[in-house]
Amino acid sequence: MRSDWWDKPQAHLVMHLNGGEKSVPIFDQLFVGRQCAGIDEQRRLVIPDPNISRNHLEIRLDVETDRAFLIDTSTNGTLLNGMPLERAVQVPIKPDDRISIGDVVLIFRSDRFNAAGMTNTSPTLTRIVEETMVMVVGDITNYSTISEVTDNRVIARSLNYLWHELSRVLRAHHGTLNHYAGDALYAVWELRTIPKANELAIDFALAANQRVEELAPTLPLRGPDGSPIRMGWGVVQGRAAIAAMTRTVTAVIGDATNVAFRLAGIAGRAGRPTVMVSAGVHAVVEAQYVWGHSEQVEIKGRRGMETVFPVVARS
Repeated sequence: MRSDWWDKPQAHLVMHLNGGEKSVPIFDQLFVGRQCAGIDEQRRLVIPDPNISRNHLEIRLDVETDRAFLIDTSTNGTLLNGMPLERAVQVPIKPDDRISIGDVVLIFRSDRFNAAGMTNTSPTLTRIVEETMVMVVGDITNYSTISEVTDNRVIARSLNYLWHELSRVLRAHHGTLNHYAGDALYAVWELRTIPKANELAIDFALAANQRVEELAPTLPLRGPDGSPIRMGWGVVQGRAAIAAMTRTVTAVIGDATNVAFRLAGIAGRAGRPTVMVSAGVHAVVEAQYVWGHSEQVEIKGRRGMETVFPVVARS
């Protein structure tokens, strides 16, 4: 009987605390922190320690290049092999590296991910620059209800497979995966280096949604009524702060993220097409797509309304 890769962890994070030991599997991505809100259980390690930040760090596995990375997202700091890390900088790690947060020691274990070579943990200055980014959020419809009635193992296996397949689509459209947030995929394109970022982002959303429609009937993860899962997609343009050397997005400036998640949350619902874009994106690529009727939507935390446009197809 064939055993697919998404059923097997690619690495483990071994936690040492108060003389005890706990091994946590890592399939592709693991979030560690005091809360890790919005992250599904198979992708998070929650440590109830006041010295640990709510979202303290993230480990990412790149199976294709055989590399693993650690990103400190905390306010309290992280040590890698005894050396402090710069916040929000992607650092390569290798098997047996020692990660310290608060009074907790975490050991990265794996039979692979040796391509990174020697890890450089020397303190560095991170230069932050501001760039215009095009951002896409893909959101699973009714995920909160689905997660309440579905076994966590079914969720983990389905999402691991789904995100793996969508990452292929993303690479084909020259996008960069910023992160997964439980049921949501968040990808970015840097407009300065990718002039057709708006088109590529919309084309990715359309192609990714098509791939979801192809895969969903084969996945054990189902909607509340037993139907295949569906996703909505939001495409926006906005300013982001990024680390100059690694091109890692450290913060989104303004409320572009709020708009993107809002659009993904209403796309494909109430008869709307599954891809919706902000007015700024629409203005740049209007002639290249077939559009539905625009509408005004309210964005959380903002006064006034946002004009948004549903994408029907490529013209």
